[in-house]
Amino acid sequence: MCRLFALHSHQPITADFWLLDAPYSLLSQSRFNADGTGLGWIDEHGAPQVAKKPVAAYASERFGQIATAVRSRAMIAHVRLSSGTGHCDENTHPFLQDGILSAHNGVLEVTEEMRERVREVGAAHHVLGSTDSEWMAALITGEVAAHGGDLRGGVVAALDWIARNVPVYSVNVLVLKDEELIAVRLPATNELWVLEREATTSAPREALDQSSATLRTRSEDLAGIDSVVIASEPMDDDPAWRLMDSGELLHLAADGSMHRERPFGPLAQPLALEDLGLSAAASQAHAAQDQAQQERRRRLAERAA
Repeated sequence: MCRLFALHSHQPITADFWLLDAPYSLLSQSRFNADGTGLGWIDEHGAPQVAKKPVAAYASERFGQIATAVRSRAMIAHVRLSSGTGHCDENTHPFLQDGILSAHNGVLEVTEEMRERVREVGAAHHVLGSTDSEWMAALITGEVAAHGGDLRGGVVAALDWIARNVPVYSVNVLVLKDEELIAVRLPATNELWVLEREATTSAPREALDQSSATLRTRSEDLAGIDSVVIASEPMDDDPAWRLMDSGELLHLAADGSMHRERPFGPLAQPLALEDLGLSAAASQAHAAQDQAQQERRRRLAERAA
């Protein structure tokens, strides 16, 4: 299945440790998710930027260059495994619409009712590709505008409407606007994990000292900065990784404050894996990746014990 990543910190930093060097970096995850790669971030002027291509991260020299060069307080990234739609720039995440960056992992059914709802909030012109993810992104963008730019209000309104009105297998989503970041896991179908790192230069985490001298140097720089990492799977063996609850919304404000809530009711039309088409089901159930993730969870539990 697709993989999500987000980093939010108190000052601009690079994410090359997580994107390139960590034991379970996004680069390594792209070997199972090779249909597209994208990175979105807020630049030094407060403007959203996106770089994406319908190629695998591990096969892209450009991905490594961007991962090393970009410094930001807030960024999201995505590696894609297609659920049946084409490989093109328009279908590659993150999506940038009216200053809002978003990326999705999961499957939902884009019904005619949903298309009409996106038209009602004036956001249908944002849909340039053929993915369910982009239709969901457009609904979020339209609802944020309808809520006067309130990111949390718009995200909750959009996903609440989706939960009540369309068939959903999984909606794990990252949404970023003006250094304000929201992550949602809905429902428990696909995992989404959080790692809170406090600045502890006097007591660096073991996970920050893993491999080569180069890796240790980068990791020590990150250890001195308060940050929050959100990812589809734990990216190292730090036992502090926490699995988000089903239906949980995590809201990171521009000032770094964090709020957790569960604002969504049960799905009105939940989908099981057997309800999906062949391509969509295959994109959500990669046996080798699932086995590797289960082994990682076991190790994390042992370290935490």
